[in-house]
Amino acid sequence: MPVELSPTVVARALARLGEHDLEAPGDVEGALELIAGREDDEAPLEISRYDLQLFLWYQLPCKLLAPPEVKREVAARLGRFLEFAGAGAEAYADTCTSEQTMAMLQAWEAEDSAAGELLREALEDSGLEPPDTDVLAWRPVMGFEEARLRDQATRELEAWIEGEGIDPGARGFKRRQAGLVSEFLRRPQPELDGRAPLDVVVEERLEDWARDGSKAWREIAAPVVPELRAPPAQGAEPSSGDLMRPMAWLLEEGAAGIGLTQTGALNRAFVRAFVERFPAMWQAGTWGPPHREDEVAPLRELHDLSRRARLLRRRGRNLVLTKRGESLLGDPLAFRNAVAPNLIAADGFAGAVQELAVAALLGGGPSVDRDELEVRVHAAIVADGWNAAGESPDRYEVSACAWGAIRLAEALELVVYDHEYDREARRSRGTFTVTPGGQEALRLALRARAAG
Repeated sequence: MPVELSPTVVARALARLGEHDLEAPGDVEGALELIAGREDDEAPLEISRYDLQLFLWYQLPCKLLAPPEVKREVAARLGRFLEFAGAGAEAYADTCTSEQTMAMLQAWEAEDSAAGELLREALEDSGLEPPDTDVLAWRPVMGFEEARLRDQATRELEAWIEGEGIDPGARGFKRRQAGLVSEFLRRPQPELDGRAPLDVVVEERLEDWARDGSKAWREIAAPVVPELRAPPAQGAEPSSGDLMRPMAWLLEEGAAGIGLTQTGALNRAFVRAFVERFPAMWQAGTWGPPHREDEVAPLRELHDLSRRARLLRRRGRNLVLTKRGESLLGDPLAFRNAVAPNLIAADGFAGAVQELAVAALLGGGPSVDRDELEVRVHAAIVADGWNAAGESPDRYEVSACAWGAIRLAEALELVVYDHEYDREARRSRGTFTVTPGGQEALRLALRARAAG
């Protein structure tokens, strides 16, 4: 497990190392700066197996501009230093000259395209790489606090694995490993002012999200950050029974199985049953009864969402409830918390547009003018540099993407859209009103997108 060496122990081990190898202390001191960030000779030196592995398998081969034999010698000198230091550090010495370390040095030196994948596999096989969990997925590029807390998680994993003699290759290890990291992320820490690491990471991500865009982007995003800080509610809410009624009904019907057409669409009888249950989704007096799922846009949106959120799945010619969907039936609050993160497109241009549209809805008061929303979102997208072949998207392209999230919110009864036509001015005016339940669902959707 991680060891701490006093300045006296470090100095003694370096002196002993230099008795027969005058260049060794300089090489080792340079390595220790990379491994443990040792800049002050008077401070204790902390070494973890994870940091040592990262140095040997990535930093040494990729950052030291020297012939291969020099890199191998640096690794060997570091191993001898760890043996001389003792105090538990000798347990790490073998890693410096192991077959795995030599293989990694050779792969990077040969400029093997698979070297990066070998590094990822080696770190994962060690069991010290904090995995993504149901609580948090680590970002490839992290903020300062996230990187620091991730390093803390590696140390907890190391203490657990080596303290209890855990075999990372054993059956069930990954499940136990993910559980330990999840518990670490949720556990309040005195040094974080009583906050949990998860709260600190989310706070940092939210601040970065609102700060990194253009001025037009920040004007939409920054005002809603305080509202996004609160985590999803747990337990019962008195008003939660009416949340996302159309989707809840779809899942209830899926418990018995919903027949599908040969093309995988919902069958005609079911489509008509849906519009009878939710008449606001279809103007039956004008258009008569629908014939296909594609005619009823809200139902199509809900069907797609149920599959994307892994609540319903196809089995033969039927749409059936998944285990995840079954676990959410009868628990409206958990159902909302599970569905909300899927309301905004996951990535790319559509995701950027939709997160701004949702932020504008949340920060716009009881009602938001459609034209005003579209103008603001378009201006922010253009200012942020989105383009295709050098051409910025026009307002209608941006609006079309924004409506991907808004239509879905309407289908879930989270947003109400009112449209009026002024005959004298020959101008139409549309307004969006977010429902009380919709306010929380859209907040959770934007929080999931902004905080990752």
